[in-house]
Amino acid sequence: MYTIEGICDWCKKPSLLTKHDYIDGLFHHSCKECYDFAALDVRQFNIAEIQQRERQSQMMR
Repeated sequence: MYTIEGICDWCKKPSLLTKHDYIDGLFHHSCKECYDFAALDVRQFNIAEIQQRERQSQMMR
């Protein structure tokens, strides 16, 4: 799971990282210590993005 070496996008510390994918195609990496917060952050963004797309889709009809 933590297979990438680099800098955590949340705490900015060097560590082994895991990837978090956003629905819009972007991604960030988090360390083990930031994983729970990062997963929540990405999940909330993706939910909001889906809701925004649904609203835009309904406005186009």
